[in-house]
Formats: sequence, C-alpha cells, structure tokens
Amino acid sequence: MTSEFSVKTSGLFPKMIVANRQYPFEIFLNYLTANKSTLQALLLKHGALLFRNFPVKHCDHFAEMIQTLGLGSFVNYIGGDSPRDKVNQHVYTSTEAPPSFQIPLHQELSFVKNHPRHIYFYCEVAPKVGGETTIGDARQIFQAMPEKTLQKFQKQDLTYTSRYYYQSMIMKMLNRWQRSHKSWTEVFETTEKAEVERKCLDNEFTWQWLKQDWVEIKQNRPALQTHPLTGETVWFNQVHLYNFTPRLLGLKNYLGAKLFYIKKSMRLHEATFANGEPITKKNLYLIMDVLHNHTVHFAWHKNDVLVLDNILAMHGRAPFIGPRRILTAMTS
Repeated sequence: MTSEFSVKTSGLFPKMIVANRQYPFEIFLNYLTANKSTLQALLLKHGALLFRNFPVKHCDHFAEMIQTLGLGSFVNYIGGDSPRDKVNQHVYTSTEAPPSFQIPLHQELSFVKNHPRHIYFYCEVAPKVGGETTIGDARQIFQAMPEKTLQKFQKQDLTYTSRYYYQSMIMKMLNRWQRSHKSWTEVFETTEKAEVERKCLDNEFTWQWLKQDWVEIKQNRPALQTHPLTGETVWFNQVHLYNFTPRLLGLKNYLGAKLFYIKKSMRLHEATFANGEPITKKNLYLIMDVLHNHTVHFAWHKNDVLVLDNILAMHGRAPFIGPRRILTAMTS
C-alpha cells in the first residue's frame, strides 16, 4: 500500500485501514484504484474491512467509493423484510427497526439464492450510546456450532416463508407503533403483481396470492454455504430471525406478536426444515448462544465505512439511545 496511508489492526476483525491525515476525495479514489487487489485480498482473509479517517462525506461519496472498489455491481434490496428507507438508487438506511431492538448476527439475504456477495455500511451520524453495527466471523461460528446441531442442519434444506400485505389499516397502525411488517410493494419495489411474480421467478421463490391481496413467498435454501473463492464452509441462514422467540423479541413483544399474529395467514415469517419439521426452540437458542459468543463490537466514528464479505462475515445491530444514521448498499 502507498506510504500516504497507514494500516492498523484491531484484533484482525475488522481489519482497520486508517488514513494518517485528511486527503481530497479524488486522492482517496486513486488510492482505492491503485490498491484494489491488495484490499480484495485483505477482505478475503479477514472478512471485514473498516475504513476510518477517509474523506467520505456523504451518500454520493459512499456510492462512488463502492464503485471504485470494484467488488461487484450494485443490487437492490429485493425480497428482504427489514424496515429500510431508500436514500438513492442503490443506497438505503441500514434498518429502521426500533432503537431498543437488538438485531442478532446474520448475513444479508442469506435466505435467497441471489444474495449479495458484499455489503457496505457508512456512518453518517455516529450514535453516542450503543448502536454498534456488530459483526461476527462466519467461519468461526460454523466451527463453534454443536456437532448435533450441525448434523441436523446439514441433512436437509430449510424452507423460509414470508407473508406481505398490500393495503391494510391494521398493519399501518402496527407500523406506526413499531415499524416491523413491510408491504409487498416495499419488499419488491413495485405496485404491479406481474412484476412481483417476475422477481419471484428470478430469485426462485414460489408465491401464492392470498385474500385481500396478501402474498405468501416460500423458498428452500441450504443452512450452510461454501465460499466460491476460499472454499471455506460457513453458517449461512436466518432461522433465528425467522422464528419469533422471547429471546429474539423480548417477552413483552413476543407475547404481543403471539396475540397480533394469531392468524397464520398474517404471520410475517417462519422457517422450518424442508420436510416441514419445525425447528425447536432448543436449537434456536443454541444457535443464538453461538452467535452471541462470537459477536464483535466496535464504536462507529463519523464517516467510517465498513465493508463485509457477506459470506465470511455476519452483521447485526446493538440497541442505542439518541440519533443514529447508518447507510448501507450491496453488490453482487
């Protein structure tokens, strides 16, 4: 790497790349171009790169940095159900989930075939209390899973089921109280049913239109993934997020969700084994224990950019108090 930039390590995960002084944005882009292969090798080795003290001042800088890194083409957030706002053509807010809610580790869209290969986060407003974008090494998490759990999840695929509304006063009231359940117009970024069906076909989803223009989406995916370049096997699923438990939601929210989603046809999502067998709470809690034990926290600084290999590294979010604005984008 050029002498103008220093690299220091914080426990190797994430690998921190820190500019030794401020430079014009164009110089930063030149640095990215000149060191592209080195940065890509670092990302494959560590799974996570954190750029700090670089002149990434706003959303457009963030998008241009991603393009210059050249890890892939931008992809939109199609098929995901995390509440997000679209900032520009390819950039979103990271999540609009309530500040008190802790989001456990996961890989982005690991429940779809065409999942992003990389995900990027930009700190526009750094939280003062909490609010870290937590990360975890998926290789270590795979190795730490109990043998019986691994054997169970290796034997068969998982079935993910999601249900989305079109127009619903009840859902709008819920989202005003706690933004949590998206409509299919938000999930698929269209108001046309034919376009929803086309995107389902592209992603190998099966779909069924329900009463009152609800749609049910199903997809079968493996619980593990092999990295296409390193050949490493990692834990790669979201069963712990797709199945509501007191540990995920907190007891109060869990009891509220049980009452609100008493009709299965309205339930946001669920995951089972592909043969229809439920995933036991015991297994879900074992998985969550491993994820919790491998969660890494680092404090955001304004204008930080975090780059993750979306197979090798997981991410989540810690609860926070006060202002926080983290932007995100994905590439194929």
